[in-house]
Amino acid sequence: MRLFDFSLLVGADPYSPAEATRDALVGYLDAVDAGGIVTSLAGLYYDFEEGNRETLEIVACDRRLLAGFTIDPRRTGCARIDLEAVAAEYRAIVLFASFMPGIVQGWSLSHPALPVIAQKASAAGLPMVVYAARSGDVQALARLALDVDVPVIALGVSYGAVGEVVAGAAGLGNLLFGVSLFAGLDNIETLAAHLGPERLVYNSGEPRFDHGPSLAMLEAAQLDAGSREFIAIGNARRIFGGKI
Repeated sequence: MRLFDFSLLVGADPYSPAEATRDALVGYLDAVDAGGIVTSLAGLYYDFEEGNRETLEIVACDRRLLAGFTIDPRRTGCARIDLEAVAAEYRAIVLFASFMPGIVQGWSLSHPALPVIAQKASAAGLPMVVYAARSGDVQALARLALDVDVPVIALGVSYGAVGEVVAGAAGLGNLLFGVSLFAGLDNIETLAAHLGPERLVYNSGEPRFDHGPSLAMLEAAQLDAGSREFIAIGNARRIFGGKI
């Protein structure tokens, strides 16, 4: 395996014609020699409990995949979920905070249930993958990372927030960022220089989105081989140990 993808999304997407099927996912893993965290889109667009069941079905078919457990904090009872029990089958918590405001979950990182979820994830040793893209989300993610003892992996933060990331997250070793939206100029190199390559991970959104731009950007970045390896898979191995 040469890549670990922190953003694999499979299932029915009512807002996209993309074929986010299991077969398409396996084709991607085979083509680029990858593994990653997968989450069913049912957990994003429909019902998170049904999505989690579907995620386990997907993971059972391919040892390269780790299951991502999603929670919608707006649902009654979500804060009572036993994440220590969840950790027996899932390898990360996946939160769709402000993923597509007004269309899907779209809840804010200031949601009162989030600290409870975060503390339970930390106690269970489950890394937190957070899709977040609103203005000010970097500061909210920084506060979240300060309060937990597990990695917090921010996806969806874009090139326009490079300065915010460098200024607001430099001292937080457990707050990492997916590189897929930091395209353009020397953004990846800037982040690697200021945060360190151990704070960056590879993500693409396959098969919901095309992985081509993310992979091309990583391969074209002006980084030494060791730094590129950290981003491509090394940090994932550090986070998940022998599980990948």
